[in-house]
Amino acid sequence: MNSKQQHIIFNTLKQMMLEQAPPAGDAKKTSLETDAAPSSAQDSPFTPAEEKFLGKFDAYGSQHLGIMYSISDVGVREFIARSGKDFNLTPGILLKLLRDKIIKIIPYTGWGRNDDYTIELQLSLDDVKGLGAKDKEKIEGGPDASGAPAPGGDTPPPAPEVSWVVRYGDILSESAKIAKRLIHKQNIMESKTKSHVTDVYVKDSRMLKQLPKQYIKHLEQLIMVLSKKRKTASEKQRLIADILDNLSINFDLTDKQIAKSYEMHKKQKRLQKYLDKK
Repeated sequence: MNSKQQHIIFNTLKQMMLEQAPPAGDAKKTSLETDAAPSSAQDSPFTPAEEKFLGKFDAYGSQHLGIMYSISDVGVREFIARSGKDFNLTPGILLKLLRDKIIKIIPYTGWGRNDDYTIELQLSLDDVKGLGAKDKEKIEGGPDASGAPAPGGDTPPPAPEVSWVVRYGDILSESAKIAKRLIHKQNIMESKTKSHVTDVYVKDSRMLKQLPKQYIKHLEQLIMVLSKKRKTASEKQRLIADILDNLSINFDLTDKQIAKSYEMHKKQKRLQKYLDKK
């Protein structure tokens, strides 16, 4: 666990302690309830609550305990909410034991693969021997007697079935598949669009190049729609006649001026190179 990860965990635990702090009037009552567990020795360096948590390592006979799906803020909170009651683990206990280097958070399956994490006891099992005597009796009596997680031997107990937990790698894999489908779909749409491209030759125009680009875009879309609606040459001729009628009215042009525009079009050489290609 690097310094950045440690900083995240410590800050999260501090925030959880503040959130769970009881009102001033209930402080004494809460302290008594937390320290109710009897200490195993008069000179024990641990509080009764810490001994009860450390006793879980003794009870299971393992130096590893629990599974943390992420060491982010959300992951730490989820771990405390899921396993805190079974392990007698509070944010305060976890924070203190981490600071004192009694426990350590390490990758669940070793440093080669760190998708999940677990708590590792930095002491030997002999140092916590006897702290989990009562829990061990319940565990040896069977799962029905204790209701606690099963022991894990030299490795942490298996992760509980939690349907909503999704591995980060699975999320990335599924996201890549979705992105690939979206890109493929977009390419198909662009291919279909290109097959119906309408070109408005602005660069070689007389006046169109002075218009805003958005106007040219609207003109392209209008021509594309009209060309699809009118298939025969006769229909297209009548459509152009209708457009000329409306242009003459809205531009306040006479028939002679409209004819002049046609002559300019007829004698033009600007777009000839495009016409020759067709």
